[in-house]
Amino acid sequence: MVFIGHYEHAIDEKNRLAIPAKYRSQWDPERDGRGFVIVPGRPQGSLWLYTERTFEQMASASLSKLNPDARDLEFEQRYFPLVQSAELDTQGRILIPEKMRRKARLGREVVICGVRDHLEIRPREEFEKILDLCWDNFGQ
Repeated sequence: MVFIGHYEHAIDEKNRLAIPAKYRSQWDPERDGRGFVIVPGRPQGSLWLYTERTFEQMASASLSKLNPDARDLEFEQRYFPLVQSAELDTQGRILIPEKMRRKARLGREVVICGVRDHLEIRPREEFEKILDLCWDNFGQ
């Protein structure tokens, strides 16, 4: 599945976030899994959502190394404990763990961005600044 576009949404008081209908309509549980995997994003201040299957494929690729070097091992030891699963509820929402939301410095007003193989959750105000800059410099 290729994710494109962006949508303004809000994280509710129970830390639930509705996944836009456009993305859900492309969803195939056989191909994509039952939900998303939430990971810390880059740059700091965002969360990334991968489908379960995409994340499993990425994780399997790193497991194929019989003897990971020290940098790979250190990355995996720091990265995987921060990852959380999030199943879609009957209304197409996921639960964002409070600690992840705080660590990513996400408020309630967010933008969900399609970025090829994953979705990114970004603060709405920061996204608007980036969007303005991109439009102003797009021709360059």
